Amino acid sequence: MRNAGHGSPRRGRRSTGAALGVLALGLALALIPWPQPWVERLFARGLFPVTSHVLAPWVGAVPWSVTATLAAALLLTALAALPSRAGRRFLRLRLLPWAVALLVLGFMLVWGLAYRRAPLATLLAVPATVPTEAEVTTAQARLLSALERSADSAPPGPADIRAAGRCVASEVQRLTGSRVDVPRRVKALPAGTLLSLGFAGVTSPWLLEPHVDAGLPPVARLATATHELTHSAGFAREADTDALAVLAGVRCGDPAVRYALALHGLDLLLASLPHAGQQRLLDSLPRRALEDLRAASAAAARYRVPWLQRAATATYGTYLKSRGVQAGMADYGRATTLVVQALARGTP
Repeated sequence: MRNAGHGSPRRGRRSTGAALGVLALGLALALIPWPQPWVERLFARGLFPVTSHVLAPWVGAVPWSVTATLAAALLLTALAALPSRAGRRFLRLRLLPWAVALLVLGFMLVWGLAYRRAPLATLLAVPATVPTEAEVTTAQARLLSALERSADSAPPGPADIRAAGRCVASEVQRLTGSRVDVPRRVKALPAGTLLSLGFAGVTSPWLLEPHVDAGLPPVARLATATHELTHSAGFAREADTDALAVLAGVRCGDPAVRYALALHGLDLLLASLPHAGQQRLLDSLPRRALEDLRAASAAAARYRVPWLQRAATATYGTYLKSRGVQAGMADYGRATTLVVQALARGTP
């Protein structure tokens, strides 16, 4: 009994040491500036597709959030261990070190390295420069054409989300030659969970599990789901993700997906146009499109909590900068340039 008593702390120290080694590996992946070609070849087109084939069927098999379930289980385990001295030792020497180490390493291997992959402009072979007026006009015409061809589509449903996932995966394979899997479900969070923060969707960086706010109207929910599925397909930068979601949607054979993403692309364009251009574009939209834009705006206004939004956007902007996105939240605006440049050149 005495020997076992003395051995337990040693085993705890060895376990903590091993956890620190795993943590050091995760930090090395996070802090060393690995060359972009290495990341693209070894991670984006090597490790990540394999990871997606493992995770996507698992997280897509159930309608509830696997991420939230595992987080709750970890929290309950920690709370159950706190009352006893042995439990606190377990937390200190075993659970906490390994939880931190695996979270850091898992983040980098599943998601963190995606910020260093080749930019979407490189994959599309388009310039990242500000588009000309002629390019904007061409892109606007293509988006309007896709919208009008799909304006009589039925209200979006679960089948359309699955179709969006297939279209995103197909577009990624076309651009990179790598086949990725995305979950067949996008999990709904209670209305206002994300909209109160000024966001509409989120993807778990450890499980590649996409979520949307249930307070979104159907068309905006489908557009947001497609954005999150594009994250699940291996694109981390927000502008690249938003632009690729629009491009995949415009190519998609599902009318509801095509309509939702063409409308989202036009909404991006609206924000970049001068007032007169905005009014001309709005005047050219079908009545249904105008109603869907108003519904999305009303949902955002209904749930938004200004001070929470300011805190959330500041925090997320800091996070983005820590991952090498120097523009922070302003990087979202780059999506419009990517969409316009791609569409003006016939891509897709």
